Amino acid sequence: MDYTVVDPDDLEYVDDRPCDLRRLSEAAGMDEVAINRFDADPGEQLPLAYHYHETQEEAFVVLSGTLHVETPDGELEVPAGSLFAAPPEAPHRAYNPADADESVSVIAIGAPPVTGDAVPYEPDE
Repeated sequence: MDYTVVDPDDLEYVDDRPCDLRRLSEAAGMDEVAINRFDADPGEQLPLAYHYHETQEEAFVVLSGTLHVETPDGELEVPAGSLFAAPPEAPHRAYNPADADESVSVIAIGAPPVTGDAVPYEPDE
């Protein structure tokens, strides 16, 4: 059996992202799920845009801080130790507000792991 231990701090961060993103599942050789760690300072968002996924389920486990998630139904606050989940086709934008007192650290889990599944969402449409 092959087991893997991955320290996110040993991984390169992904360029051109609004916050610090480390791809954990890729480093662990996992093919059936996408697992990433996001660290966002006040004023930074996790995804590139307000979006939804066509087929992927997505969950955020908040390790520290308070994650804010904008949805068409309103804003949610997700404190440390809690999980936010979005089914396919559910628009959301996860971020750390500019007036936050601390950074937020999140493990994001998505399945199935797909590329090009994120669709920009415009709330005014």
